[in-house]
Amino acid sequence: MAPASFLDTLRGQTVPYTAMAFPRAPRAPLLLLAVGVVALAGEGRARAGKNDLQLLNLCPPDPNTLECSWVQRDAAGRVSGTMPDAEGQARFRSLMSELGVAIAPRLMTPADTLGFAGFQFSAELGVTKINGERQIGGVAYWDGISKVDPNAPTARRPDSYLTTVGGYVRKGLWLPLPAFEFGVGALSIVGSRMYSLQGYAKLALQEGFHGWWLPSLAVRGSASQLLGTSEVDLTVFGVDVIASKAFDIGGTARIEPFVGWSMLFIKAHSGVIDATPTCDAFAAPGGPPPTPECAASQAGSGDDLNANFTFPEQDVITRQRFFGGFKLKLSVLFLAAQAEVALAGTTTDGSQAIRVADKSGAQQTYSLSAGFDF
Repeated sequence: MAPASFLDTLRGQTVPYTAMAFPRAPRAPLLLLAVGVVALAGEGRARAGKNDLQLLNLCPPDPNTLECSWVQRDAAGRVSGTMPDAEGQARFRSLMSELGVAIAPRLMTPADTLGFAGFQFSAELGVTKINGERQIGGVAYWDGISKVDPNAPTARRPDSYLTTVGGYVRKGLWLPLPAFEFGVGALSIVGSRMYSLQGYAKLALQEGFHGWWLPSLAVRGSASQLLGTSEVDLTVFGVDVIASKAFDIGGTARIEPFVGWSMLFIKAHSGVIDATPTCDAFAAPGGPPPTPECAASQAGSGDDLNANFTFPEQDVITRQRFFGGFKLKLSVLFLAAQAEVALAGTTTDGSQAIRVADKSGAQQTYSLSAGFDF
């Protein structure tokens, strides 16, 4: 007689696959610990830091006046407007492209869902490589953060990696479709006030055939919204395809390697930026200008409001990434690790007469996740 095949469990495994099969245990201490880990991970959000956006730095300063070179003045010295040039818009697009990759939701799960009664609580750590020295028109687009002084850009440079910490809650469901899973979470960019709220939905196309050679397959849709800054409204959407295979370890643990591909869709809307931040349009008129780059006629008048600008709206930025990792599970504890590579940006904005290209470089992200899987 041919050996029996098992749909939902590994042959000979003592740790059941489905979440329902685990023995009931007191969950309150585990839940409290998970909430505490996530709370600690989000503490850095309240502190300002070197990685906060400062998009005015994308404008090279005028060597004589020290103000943004995009500021236009009439013959009387009054501000008539401010408009980023093509290179400045390309810097904005490239910076948003790399920042979007850094806050994009990581998968950190195999193709198999948690089961219709399953829960997962996790704390997550990630580091994403950025191309801090990459320049467009002689100005690095990662100069657009608080750490860099635009008048002395070589004095302090961005770090090579952005670090993020956060937490996730995942839940398996039977509805609206069988083998369905969703998750919500948040991550904070270390060294900044910025943080991201995230969510995803995953549908397993094939899962549980652990006694066969067939891998599990799933698709996922995700979204991430950047908060904590008025400089930009940044949203990242993702579509993923995942394949994984579960293996028994000694009848007490399970390891599930996974690989996949995803397409990211990054949409960035610039906030209002003051090109002359040392000038006060509402200051008492007639007084001396506070700094050399603030004309006497500009302080205390509505003329300074003409120095406010936004980067023109651009088409959606797309980035491809490939990833691989594993999930190791023992009883209700799990550890997951993932490495991913995002290919260099290649998209061009077609909404304007001028060419604005994404010139971001390739990026790598390394992530760890640990927590409780019921």
